[in-house]
Amino acid sequence: MPSPDDLPGAFDPAVGGGATTTVPGAATNGHARHAGDGRDGDRGPALGRRGRPPGPSTKPALIVLGVILLLFLSGIALELASGSQGRPTPGAKSIATARGAVLHAVPARPLLTAITAAGEPPDDLLDALALPQGSAPVPGSVTDLGVELYDESLRFTVPASQADVISFFRAQLPSEHWQRISLGPTSTGSGYLILEQHPASDGHEWDVGVTVSPTTFAGASPGSGTSAPGTGTTTFTLRLYSVSDQD
Repeated sequence: MPSPDDLPGAFDPAVGGGATTTVPGAATNGHARHAGDGRDGDRGPALGRRGRPPGPSTKPALIVLGVILLLFLSGIALELASGSQGRPTPGAKSIATARGAVLHAVPARPLLTAITAAGEPPDDLLDALALPQGSAPVPGSVTDLGVELYDESLRFTVPASQADVISFFRAQLPSEHWQRISLGPTSTGSGYLILEQHPASDGHEWDVGVTVSPTTFAGASPGSGTSAPGTGTTTFTLRLYSVSDQD
């Protein structure tokens, strides 16, 4: 039978202390948990402290929304910066007929596409031109006369008399702020020339010359039994040109 001195935790008078029991896994930093004292030196997070509730993060969605907004604002900024310089200026939808013009005025721009290009003639100059209603460009009649900056002409026909066409341009051009240079019969005596000038946004003075030819009449329709002339048609040539200030 073993003696009491051989039992674990027995009192050893030589040591002078009572028996102790060490709890396995206890820390050695002074916060060890002692058996039987009810104290815990290694406590968890303080009571009442709450973390973010579980769920997907909204940060990626906000980043995508921010990028879309940035691209949208950048597009608006580029549009404002470019302005209307890169776009063709639309022509006037209507134009007022001047008093004494006899014939009804229509904007000339849509009828001058054969002799216009980007920026030539300037948009404000084209908007200051009108033609008699019913005017039709003659195919293949474009002529480049070769004056320095620009010199193009185009021939038209209109179902009206020579006198009415002359009256139209004599009244209509000044109403669009063209300054008269000269007017009168051509050197051949068969036509009538109206020459006027207008400043444009490109800084140059532009001239317009309108040469109105005598009216021609179609014969009576076959089988009509009459020799009365048909509807008269007048041909006129519109010339636009500009020269350098040094000339």
